[in-house]
Amino acid sequence: MAAAIFFAFCWTKSESIGETSVSKLHLPAFDCLASIFLTALYAASFAVVTPPLARGILAMTALTFALSRLRFGVTCHFGLLGLLLLSLPSVASLQFFLGYPLRVLVGKATARLLQMQGLDVWREGVCLHFGEKLIWIDAPCSGVKMLWFGLFLAAFLVCFFRLSNFKSLAVFASAFLIILLGNIFRASALFYIEAEIFAAPKFMHEAVGVFSFAFVALGIVFAAQFWRTVQKDGLRREIFTPQAVLLNENHAARKFPTIVFLTVCALAFFAPFWYSSEKKAQVQTQNFRGFSATFENQPLVELPLTEREKFFLEDFPGKVGRFSDGKREIVIRFVTEATRKLHPAGDCFRAIGYAIKPLPLKVDDAGKRWSCFSAVRANEELKVCERIYDNGGGEWTDVSAWYWTALTETSGEWWAITVAERK
Repeated sequence: MAAAIFFAFCWTKSESIGETSVSKLHLPAFDCLASIFLTALYAASFAVVTPPLARGILAMTALTFALSRLRFGVTCHFGLLGLLLLSLPSVASLQFFLGYPLRVLVGKATARLLQMQGLDVWREGVCLHFGEKLIWIDAPCSGVKMLWFGLFLAAFLVCFFRLSNFKSLAVFASAFLIILLGNIFRASALFYIEAEIFAAPKFMHEAVGVFSFAFVALGIVFAAQFWRTVQKDGLRREIFTPQAVLLNENHAARKFPTIVFLTVCALAFFAPFWYSSEKKAQVQTQNFRGFSATFENQPLVELPLTEREKFFLEDFPGKVGRFSDGKREIVIRFVTEATRKLHPAGDCFRAIGYAIKPLPLKVDDAGKRWSCFSAVRANEELKVCERIYDNGGGEWTDVSAWYWTALTETSGEWWAITVAERK
């Protein structure tokens, strides 16, 4: 957001922008209508159940249409749009929806690369098999955070170099490819460490991540520089020079779109107070047979849910129980449909101030797979493991993988187990 504000109002590298007064410009008909339509759509979204992130995308896109012509001389500046969209709290949602597909893509490429090196490696879901060893491609290897930063860097450079929209798309596409290559390199390098093909100190895991991150960042900078120099024919000045000829001599006609736009903005401001989208979902739990009285042959004692948990679970499509076996705290969630409400346990721990570090995939004595992480806050350190399964033998080690499977089914019954114990 700070970068978007800087480029929209403070960056004066282009003389044409620096010398042109914004107050003398107005939005052309199409740009103004696009902003009015998107802003009105944002206001109307409060009257129906709409995800907050979807509302945010509408609002930021409307803002992009309003600012792009005034500050960049184009209908929609992709660099500014990218910065505004990335300012939304989207990393958790990106991880939820894109984490699993990206890990599968990275896993396929990594397995192929390792096979070309003569290693007998094959992929199963988001795991790599090497002999009797099972190497999990964890969430950091999917590169969602690296994807966010890479797109931010690309959008920043697009605005900095004043690139046309065609070149902007080329930079974003190049950035995505570089990020994908960086993650494949990271997963391949970590495979040698995790499979213990050669001994490496503990810090090498983090060092490989830092090196991959630096490789991606430098690659994106070089890509932006390359596209900046392609076809230097004066097109950039023509595109990004605000057009004073857009001024309409009819003063009333010039003001009317502005009045309509401001009216719709006011409507969008008051819409959250007039409407409420907190509709209660129709939770179908008639097949729920209750929670088990034991876990791993240990009796369970039910614990009360906190007020925060009760509020969050008001429209949860299923049931949630919190238990203790005397040593561990166990959260069991029964779910009946694909839902964003079934979020990873790591999101909860981060929200209450824990630092999260992924741990290797765990396979227990019964052959069940668990994804694990350590959670540290002050002097407290927890080991948290979670898994999702159904009554038909299916199992998933993370929510993103489960979601893409559950999305193809109209209904079902799934159990999500989260176990936290002090280390």
